[in-house]
Amino acid sequence: MAVKTQRTSMKRDVRIASYDAVLPRVMVGTGREVSAALSQSPARRTLAVTFDSEQEQEAAEEVYRRIGEFLPQLIRSRRQDKLSKVVEGLLPEMAPSRSALVQVRMQAEARSQILTSGDYVRAADVAKLAGYSDNNPSAQPSKWKRDGAIFVVEHNGADYFPLFGLNPEKSYKPYAAVAEVLKVFGAKRSGWSIAFWFAALNSFLDDRRPQDLLAAEPDLIVAAAKDEVEGQQHG
Repeated sequence: MAVKTQRTSMKRDVRIASYDAVLPRVMVGTGREVSAALSQSPARRTLAVTFDSEQEQEAAEEVYRRIGEFLPQLIRSRRQDKLSKVVEGLLPEMAPSRSALVQVRMQAEARSQILTSGDYVRAADVAKLAGYSDNNPSAQPSKWKRDGAIFVVEHNGADYFPLFGLNPEKSYKPYAAVAEVLKVFGAKRSGWSIAFWFAALNSFLDDRRPQDLLAAEPDLIVAAAKDEVEGQQHG
């Protein structure tokens, strides 16, 4: 088979032209012809593959040519990945800043105060207070949560419901004002954030806590929530 001289020339791939390296060559011809071409090649290693039919040779030639185009890039990429891992291993662990640690500690203390205040109970406790079925005590409280009638704080995988948000005069169903407050705050605010708002002194309420006024002055609580949101939008 005649040597395809145009296929034995050294080639550079423009897609990786920034690398100053010559791509592998695919040489096609008889054993003697390829051997003669190899004698002039600076390559230190050679892989020879022989075929009995020209059809097999042409099919394999295209495959090996494509492999030769991408192999150097693949090797460099793998080397770079390994180098990046070595560099990452040598870097020191990034310690959180002191201010971040203080903030986390304060948030943990605030959550602890909420959980130990006695103002929050689990769904089973709500079911007992309301006289719901023991078969599935969390069914009704969970439905309130899904419907946006009440909020919860999550701790260790369990939901805790605010007792102050439940009306004992109506079988411990949520106060309507709770749902109104949740609509005002929207979905962006977490249950913990809402719990902190209910427990904090509020200047709009003359430094009183929203949760203490929910039963007696529900409209005022909703107004306070709106004032909070408007203040954030303009501040």
